Amino acid sequence: MTDQKPPAQPNKPVAPQSTAPQPSAPAQAPIPPTTKPAGAPPLPKPNFSVTTPTTPGAPKPPASVTPPTQGKPSAPQPVQQPKLGAQPTGQRPAAPTAKPVSSPSSTPVAPVKTGMPPKPVSAPPGKLPVPPAAPAKPTGSPPPTQTNRPPMTPPKPPGVGALPPLQPGQAPRPVGSPPPVDGRPPTSSIQQAARPTTLPTAKTLPPAKAVSPVGGAVLPKPPSVDPKNQPPAQVPPAPKAAEFKKSPLRFLPLLLGILVVLGVVGFILSRFLGGRSTPGANTPNTGNQIPNRPETVITYWGLWEPTPVLEETLADFEEQNPGIRVNYQQQTYQDYRERLQTAIAGGRGPDVFRYHASWVPMMRAELSPMPASVYTPAEFQSIFFPIASQQLQLNGNYVGVPLMYEGLALVYNREVLQTANAEPPKTWAELGDLASRLTIRNGNQIQRAGLAIGNTANVDNFSDILGLLMLQNGANPQDPTSVQAEEAIRFYTDFYTDRKVWDASLPNSTIAFARGDVAMILVPSWRIHEIMAQNPNLSIGVAPVPQLGGSKVSWASYWAEGVSAQSPNKDEAWLLLKYLSSPDALQKLYSDASKERNFGEIYPRVDMANMLADSPYVAAYLADAPYAQDWYMNSMTHDNGLNDQIIKYYQDAINAVVLGRANSLQEALPVVAQGLLQVLRQYNLTR
Repeated sequence: MTDQKPPAQPNKPVAPQSTAPQPSAPAQAPIPPTTKPAGAPPLPKPNFSVTTPTTPGAPKPPASVTPPTQGKPSAPQPVQQPKLGAQPTGQRPAAPTAKPVSSPSSTPVAPVKTGMPPKPVSAPPGKLPVPPAAPAKPTGSPPPTQTNRPPMTPPKPPGVGALPPLQPGQAPRPVGSPPPVDGRPPTSSIQQAARPTTLPTAKTLPPAKAVSPVGGAVLPKPPSVDPKNQPPAQVPPAPKAAEFKKSPLRFLPLLLGILVVLGVVGFILSRFLGGRSTPGANTPNTGNQIPNRPETVITYWGLWEPTPVLEETLADFEEQNPGIRVNYQQQTYQDYRERLQTAIAGGRGPDVFRYHASWVPMMRAELSPMPASVYTPAEFQSIFFPIASQQLQLNGNYVGVPLMYEGLALVYNREVLQTANAEPPKTWAELGDLASRLTIRNGNQIQRAGLAIGNTANVDNFSDILGLLMLQNGANPQDPTSVQAEEAIRFYTDFYTDRKVWDASLPNSTIAFARGDVAMILVPSWRIHEIMAQNPNLSIGVAPVPQLGGSKVSWASYWAEGVSAQSPNKDEAWLLLKYLSSPDALQKLYSDASKERNFGEIYPRVDMANMLADSPYVAAYLADAPYAQDWYMNSMTHDNGLNDQIIKYYQDAINAVVLGRANSLQEALPVVAQGLLQVLRQYNLTR
């Protein structure tokens, strides 16, 4: 029967060459991971013979070990176990193949068979492995002196080159291992492996090294003790694993603790410094800074201005007020008022929105009162034109801020008036006479009208002109049956029925003026953009509206900005409106609008009127602004409500007179009065 050999292990050093025959020995048990088990028999020193073995079946001597080179130490390599020699005649135990040390997850091995030492049970990581049970004492071996005592000094070998037989479960002592200190392993297995080894002679060759299962460390040599004077050995407590002592992870709890402390300190400092920070410290103080908070988005519904006009101004506001962002959305005028009120009532409306100044009675529930931090009542009255203080009040509170002014002015063809050697008229009487002079007829057909006025079909903004005449004549538009109201209506229609300076065959007044078919028109300033877009080469002049009597009265029809009563961002919204109504912001808005069209929106502030005094287009409107009045006859608001309903009743009355459907104006006006009463009651405007 051929002896079994352990599997070849690459790159491992072998035992030094020996010339002495190797005695037979039973199979070697696996070496414990770190320490020698208590109570195990002493480790005999193996020796080697200088002669070549001649015993049949004996293994060949292993190759000699090449000592490690000086310099960077290489990792320790375990020494290969010498082969077992030939067994004596008779029954011999089977030589089992050595098995590798089990992983921490392995389970205990089966019971040890007869003649074989027990296999050690692997210990979990970080714990000392349990030593195997003492093997059965072979016949003829000396008994241990005392249980659990440290191993005694191994007996001297009987002669040179002779080795005593290995006991069951006994492993050869590692070559060059230093004696342990207090029974503990060396401090570093790497230091042990780094020491150079000098190849000894055959007679003084130390025993072969035994492989340690932990990190390649060699097993320590037990110290020599006197068994007679040795007290009973005490089992020391299991030390911590060497790997844990030397691992850098042992500092992990300390590092984690430091990081937690630093995080807590950083959080406290950030909260403390954040609470003491001053919002907008590096920006101009508008007097109403909002404390820093998560970003607030203000939704702003505009109507007439495109986004590029407000883009830079809103960006400046956001820069001066960190944490606030404005989302500007230009709306279409179709059904705007109804959509606005529906959105606000449903909680989906904007924070800031544009509305016509005459809509205040219709939007009582949607308008938020202005806080005194924006403008006090005295400030508001002194800053803006008087018409704003009259219209933008509700229950004693201001509910809007105007960013523009609009009214009526006399726009005329400069070339036509120069040809007639005429100046722009200042009274209605002068205007009537000049309109008749400038009218050119071909039979009953008008080739060039002197003034667009008198009917409703093709006179743009006819309701504003009629409302201006009624206010200048001292009439109350709410009572159309009054003498003053009747006189104003009759004066208006006479330009069509009696003077015949205008007729229905002409196109709408704005188009007719751009084409040169009419010499003068009464329109708001935004109509000038339409005229110049149609005929850029037309030379036009703009003058204040003519007056009837001694007291000066003009007409206003403008838009304002309000804050939704349902807005969760009222403070930020009012802060935005205060900024937009400041002189710097209004100037920038005017300048940016002038890049899109001929001029921007007229300034609503009294203290800024002189800035546009030289403007050929808006100076006349600003000259009339301090005297402006208004009533619910504003054209082109598209409100489908207060203005449009009242305008419709006056339109029916004028058409009845112009088209001859009524015998007299007195028959049409009572119908108008009854309709106006219903509309005013609908919006709680009756007295």
